[in-house]
Amino acid sequence: MKPVFNKDFFKFKTSFQTRFYEVDLQGVVHHSVIIKYLEIGRVEYWKDIGVGYQDFLDSGLQYVVAKVECNYIKPLYFDRMITIMVRTSRVSRTSITYEYLIYNDSDECAIHAFTTLVCIQAYKNKPYPLPKSYLDKIINYEIEGSVENKAFKK
Repeated sequence: MKPVFNKDFFKFKTSFQTRFYEVDLQGVVHHSVIIKYLEIGRVEYWKDIGVGYQDFLDSGLQYVVAKVECNYIKPLYFDRMITIMVRTSRVSRTSITYEYLIYNDSDECAIHAFTTLVCIQAYKNKPYPLPKSYLDKIINYEIEGSVENKAFKK
């Protein structure tokens, strides 16, 4: 079965080449490395929007990863360019879900993934409301109507 996603919803993308230490004996990027790729994409996405993670930390907040869902569709190989597309798919009062598409150098979708991160106050390990200014930047960056918004009651 083919995955269901809409590439048109993704405004952000970043590309880089896979490295030797990321692959197994068959020259295929190891499945555990894909989680690192998601993080690379997410951090670059934040920079592009103007919500750097260091600013988040400086305000006394942190993210914890609460959920990862990763669909491995095609292998990624050593020494090939890949493109990671990232978007915010859902926001709530205390959490945010990102969707990812990773394309191989033949422009085929190899990975379709989601991560849900929960905002916490540093060292308290309890969910904490995401700053409205932060959510506004994300909502304003994304394509109108493409983010499920559970953060603000209407």
